[in-house]
Amino acid sequence: MQKINLKINEKQKNYTIFIGTKIIKNLASLIDCANYSNALIVADTNIPKVLLEQLQLALLIKSFKVSLPGGDNQKNIENVQKIWQALVNFGCDRKSLVINIGGGMIGDLGGFAAATHMRGIDFLQIPTTLLSQVDASVGGKLGINFLQIKNLIGSFQQPIAVIIDVDTLASLPKREFISGFAEIIKHGAIVDKNYFQDVTSKKPQDYSQEELIEIIRKSCEIKASIVSGDEKENNSRKLLNFGHTIGHAIESLSLETPSPLLHGEAVSIGMFVEARISQILGLISTPDLELIKQVLINANLPISPSRYKTNKILDKIKSDKKNVSGKINFTLLKSIGQAIYNQTPSESIILQALKGD
Repeated sequence: MQKINLKINEKQKNYTIFIGTKIIKNLASLIDCANYSNALIVADTNIPKVLLEQLQLALLIKSFKVSLPGGDNQKNIENVQKIWQALVNFGCDRKSLVINIGGGMIGDLGGFAAATHMRGIDFLQIPTTLLSQVDASVGGKLGINFLQIKNLIGSFQQPIAVIIDVDTLASLPKREFISGFAEIIKHGAIVDKNYFQDVTSKKPQDYSQEELIEIIRKSCEIKASIVSGDEKENNSRKLLNFGHTIGHAIESLSLETPSPLLHGEAVSIGMFVEARISQILGLISTPDLELIKQVLINANLPISPSRYKTNKILDKIKSDKKNVSGKINFTLLKSIGQAIYNQTPSESIILQALKGD
């Protein structure tokens, strides 16, 4: 089993990210639950019943469950209210523990509900999708979508621990699994060229379980090292936003259609468009741009924003919470393995990159 010890700031206790196989059933040896009065499990409806039973047995304290459907369009205030209602109905108090098991949406939603119930109670993250294991579960960003704007309402609050059991990926649909590789590729693109080369040397589904554990560990380490120095995204944490200014806009638009994109798919499109902006500005070379294009295509990830009208994408970008004083704020690439934040390209360059001219 792999362990990553993470300290975000002086006010927060250290917590550990545990990565391995068959570790949910051994939860009691990793997390001391004896001090909690009870636990509310917030679960994705797709989580197998046997896994939830395994989790409840491992807790060794009284537990209750609320199930919610997955998908980013479910990350709303109505579902937060369902969790708050369950906490009240089951008599949860300030010594209760919320356990979020599922994808990134469940972690965001359940974490936000825990962080705001009785002014904040502890929560544990058990991400079960590759995307949530390498991204959403690490860093303490919690929130919901509001007014059709992604993650507009939220807070920063760290979990007591993160449990990453790679066995949960066995039943993950191929599309969901590949989507997770978008964030993995992003981690290499922004800070580590060697890692970028490692995680693009095969198709996502061709990595062994041992290789996958190492990939997850490295991605978590990259994100943890960035977040630990800048919890609330004042400076270096902005590096993680590569692909997300365009990506969030496209994801928000896709949620309004009958066939929404997965988060990683939207980020993949965002990375390619933002790499194109980087190239137009003379930050990266044309061969680097072509390499980014090819690795995303080889991973079976989308790169074209053409399904969405450029003026609508631009409107969504303008409402992005990362913007300051009306300026659209990007993280761009200076090279593969080196990103720079607080970049404000003109609207004409953004449009040029979106259109591919």
